[in-house]
Amino acid sequence: MNKKRSLVLGTEVFSGDWGNIFSEKMIEKILVCFYENNFNELDTAPSYGKNSLVEKLIGKIIKKKKFKISSKFKIDNKEKLTPKIIVNNVKNQLDMSLKNLNIDCLETYYFHSEDNKLFFIDEIWHYLNLRKEQGDIKHLGLSMKHQLVVDDDLKQIYHAKEYGISIVQTVLNIYNKHSLNKLIPFCDKNKIDVYGRMPLAKGLLSGKYNSEKTFSNKDPRKNNEFTKKIIKFRLENKNLNLEKVIKWPLKNTKKIIFSVKNTQQLKQILNFF
Repeated sequence: MNKKRSLVLGTEVFSGDWGNIFSEKMIEKILVCFYENNFNELDTAPSYGKNSLVEKLIGKIIKKKKFKISSKFKIDNKEKLTPKIIVNNVKNQLDMSLKNLNIDCLETYYFHSEDNKLFFIDEIWHYLNLRKEQGDIKHLGLSMKHQLVVDDDLKQIYHAKEYGISIVQTVLNIYNKHSLNKLIPFCDKNKIDVYGRMPLAKGLLSGKYNSEKTFSNKDPRKNNEFTKKIIKFRLENKNLNLEKVIKWPLKNTKKIIFSVKNTQQLKQILNFF
């Protein structure tokens, strides 16, 4: 495994939805640091920040740097929408992401963690495969809704290859191992690449936190039962360190998608690879 190619920088944290406000300069420092250390793959989505804020900032910052950038699409959940209207909406999302990111081709275009009824719309996948043939998308992907994995509902995974999907994102970390049961074995058997997201469980496995009370009131980790459980797990496992935690998912996945708040955190993680 080429360790330099096993890391994808996630950008949801830049939206400010986790309690930290990021300036354009702060984001630029992180992206430049990542790039200058010979890593170049980013994961984003138009839903990260209001009015595609994060995509627009990335497009403004990267300029001529050769990043591989993946994004995602969502489907409007309105019962009366026809397949034609839905496909046109996906077209507009794809075109807008390419424009916002200032690129000609997305590395991977993911279905963004939604329910089965929104996944199984043949017309969407027919259209996206046409855009792939035209060179606007390199790979089609599925960012699997984690509750479906927990519920052992893997219909989307079982039909992924029929739709031309070759990459699956799933939650995987040393605390949350649901994807090891069926999802990853199926993908391995069927030659679908798996990328593990949330290797640090949104920072809760980093070892920085002793209580969920640490977080600001605007942070969704505050007053959250999962937060309490994961912090408790981390505190009880004294033998874990950041390197062990961040590398653990790579035993079972091709790549991991991780996030950082500053260049100090980024450099610390990059030094492990």
